[in-house]
Amino acid sequence: MYLSLAAIRLLLSLPSALAVGLLLLPRLIGEDGARFKLAVAALAIMRALLGFALLYVTALAIFPADRQIDFGALWEFAASTTVGNAWFATQLIAFLFAGLTVARLFVASELLDRVTLWVGVVVVAVVSVTGHAVDDGLPRWTQASFLLHTAAGLTWLGGLLGLVWWMFTARGKSPEVAAQLAERWSLIAKVAMAIVAITGFAIAWENVGSIPNMLATSYGRLLTLKLLCLCGVLLAALALARYITRRPEGEFDMAWYGKVGAGESVFALLLLSIAGYIAVITPAAHETSLYWPLPFRLSYIATWGQGPTMSSPIWWWGIAAVVLAIIAALIWWTPRTREYRLYATPAVSAAALISLAVSFATEAYTDTYDDPTQDYTAESVTRGLAHFKENCIACHGDQGEGNGPLAKDLKNAKGLPVQPADLTAPHVGTHTIGDIFHWLTHGGQSGVMPGFADQLDVDDRWDVINFLLMISYSNRARFMNAQPMIQWLIAPDFALIDPQEEVTSLYRLRGAPTLISFARCGSPNGDPKARAESVKLAHDAAKAAGAAHVTIYDAACPQEAKGREPVHPKAVETAYSVINRYPNVLPSEEIEEAHFVVDRSGYIRARFRTFAPDDGNSQKLAGLVAEFVREPFIEISLHSH
Repeated sequence: MYLSLAAIRLLLSLPSALAVGLLLLPRLIGEDGARFKLAVAALAIMRALLGFALLYVTALAIFPADRQIDFGALWEFAASTTVGNAWFATQLIAFLFAGLTVARLFVASELLDRVTLWVGVVVVAVVSVTGHAVDDGLPRWTQASFLLHTAAGLTWLGGLLGLVWWMFTARGKSPEVAAQLAERWSLIAKVAMAIVAITGFAIAWENVGSIPNMLATSYGRLLTLKLLCLCGVLLAALALARYITRRPEGEFDMAWYGKVGAGESVFALLLLSIAGYIAVITPAAHETSLYWPLPFRLSYIATWGQGPTMSSPIWWWGIAAVVLAIIAALIWWTPRTREYRLYATPAVSAAALISLAVSFATEAYTDTYDDPTQDYTAESVTRGLAHFKENCIACHGDQGEGNGPLAKDLKNAKGLPVQPADLTAPHVGTHTIGDIFHWLTHGGQSGVMPGFADQLDVDDRWDVINFLLMISYSNRARFMNAQPMIQWLIAPDFALIDPQEEVTSLYRLRGAPTLISFARCGSPNGDPKARAESVKLAHDAAKAAGAAHVTIYDAACPQEAKGREPVHPKAVETAYSVINRYPNVLPSEEIEEAHFVVDRSGYIRARFRTFAPDDGNSQKLAGLVAEFVREPFIEISLHSH
C-alpha cells in the first residue's frame, strides 16, 4: 500500500513540476514559450485528474478491509477528515492551474503567464500536504519547511527537466542564447537547492530524531540513499557549472550539456521516487522496529569519556589520526609534493578521519538502538526490581554491586574467574539501553550471564532496564542533600490522582519545580509528633515557594499536609527508595522521610531529610525553587540517561 501511495505521489509531482519548469525557462531569456503551451496544459490537466487516483489509494490505505469504497464513501472521507480536506484544497488549486494553462492556449498575456507560473509553484508545494505535512500535531516551522522544501525541490526538478528538453529541441537557437539560459537557470537552481538543504535539515530533525536512526530504521536508510542520490545530482551540477565558466567564447555544446543534464535528471528522479516513498511511511522518530546493521557505534562516553590509559588502543588510534592529519597538511603545503596533493591529501585525510572514528568506536549489536516498550516510570522500576530479585541477585547481589553469593564461583568457558558487573557503577551509563536489552535477551559479554528471553518477556526486560538505570545512579545519589546538583538524574514518572484530570502524571507537572515528599508518620522509628510537624512545614514551604507538591504519606500524617497523590503510592515509594540512600545507612524500600526537589525540566536536584522550624530548610527550599525557575526549560526524554 505504501508503494501505491508513493507511485501516485510521484505521478502527481512529475507533471506539475515539468509544467512549472516549462513555464519558467522561457521567461529567463524573454521567449514567449509558445512551443511549450500545449505540453504545459496537458501536464496540468494530467495532474488534476491524477488527484482523484490519489484520493482512492489514500482511502484504500485507511479504510477497513471489509468496507466498500464507493462514491459516497469517498465523498464522506474527503468532507469529514483532515486528510480529505487537505485533498480538497490541493485539487481546487490543481484545477485552477489547469484552467489557467488552458486559457494560455487562447490568450497571449504576460500577466496571465506570471499568474499561471505562481499558481503552478503553489501546486507543487501542496503536494507535501498529502504526506507527513498533513499532521497538524507538527510544529508550525516543520509544516512550513515541508511546503518550502517541496516547492523548491520540485521547481528545481521541473526546471532541470525543462532545460534538458530545451537543449535537445533548440533548433536554430544561437549558442549565446543557450549559454544565457544555462547561466540564469544555474542561479535559480542554486537558490532552490539551498532552500532544499535548509528545509530538509529541519524536516529530518523532526522526523529522524537521532543520527543512529539514519541507519537503524527503514526511513533513515532510505533518507541516506536519498542523500547519496543528491550527491550524484550535485556532481553532475558541478560539471555543468564548470562548463559554463570555462566554455570558449561564442560556443556552447547544447548536445553535451543536454546529455549531462539528462544524467543529473536520472539521479533527480531517483531522489524524487525515494522522497515520495518516505513521505508516506512511518518517520524514523516514531519507529519502534529498529535494526542496527553495524558491529560498532561511535560514542565519546564509552571511549574517551572513560579516561583511557595511554597504552589503550583508543589513544593509539587518536594519535594516528593526529599524525595522519599533519601529514595531509604537509603534503598540501610542501612545494615538492604539490603535484600529488589533489590525490594524496584527500586519501591521507580520509585515513585520518577513519582513525579518529575508530578511536570513538565501541561494540554494538542489532538491538543497540532499540526503543523501550515500557516508559521510565516508578511503576516500571518497581516491577523491574521484583524481576531483578527473582533472577539476578544470586550473581549481582541485593544492591546490584556484583557481590552475590554465586559471584566468587563464576568462571568463563576457559575456566577463568569472572566478576559480575557492579550495576551501581557509572560504567552502566556508557551503554545504550538497547545494549543492555541485548545482553538480557541473549546473554552477557563474558559468556557467563545467560539470556533471559525465556524467563522474562519483552516488557519485563525493559522493566529490569528501567530499574538498572535507577541503581546505576544510586551510589552518587546517596550524597544528595539540600545543595543543588547538576542535572543528571531524571525523576521517574508516575500517575497522579487528579479529580479534574488536568495533571495526571508527574511528567505533566514539568514547567515548574516540584517537591516530592515521602513520610511514614506512624512509624515507630523517630518522634511521630516531630515528623508530623516536618511534613506540615514541607507542605507550607512548597506552597509559599510556588512549587507543586506531591506527597506519599501514610494514614497517620496530617491530612492538611497532603498535596497531589500518586495512583500507586507503594510502587512510587519502592522506586524512589532505590536512590534514597545515605552514606553508612542500609537501604530500605520503606522511606521513613525524604523530600526530593525536582526542577522544572524533570531532574531531581536536591533532597531534604526533614523540615524543622529552626533548621533553615524552608528558606533553602525557597531559594532552590527561585533558582530553578530562572533556569532554562529543557525538553528531555524519560530515557535520556
